[in-house]
Amino acid sequence: MKQVFTLFVCLLLLGVSGCKKLIQKTQEQIAEDIIVKAMTDGRWAVTAYSDGADYISEFSGYTFQFKSNRTVDAIKNAATESTGTWQGDGYKREITSDYPANSNSALQRLEGVWKIADNNWNWVKATQTINGKLTTLELRKQ
Repeated sequence: MKQVFTLFVCLLLLGVSGCKKLIQKTQEQIAEDIIVKAMTDGRWAVTAYSDGADYISEFSGYTFQFKSNRTVDAIKNAATESTGTWQGDGYKREITSDYPANSNSALQRLEGVWKIADNNWNWVKATQTINGKLTTLELRKQ
């Protein structure tokens, strides 16, 4: 009932176009909140990385802790090796990551805008085209 009342007030005060913008903004915020909750709840490991060649061995021993302040720690042998940044856009189904220039090549491979191809609460499959090659990444919650 409260939602119906809110929608009615929205229509009266803002008009139809203003309300549509408010609804879209609310949908975008909900999608972002869900991504933040899913990503920050536990550590993640790379379970597949391929652009035609398999690079999974480069990620052996790494786990990744995504934080709500949009940083991500690359942890290896119980120590944080590097801290990068991440952004999630649930509405566009994208995750963007960036690591410092002095990070190793495995972490550099994770950079860029990844399109989420499939996911659930415990795993994510994402793709991006790098140097003309379709690259596939899979992360699984540990």
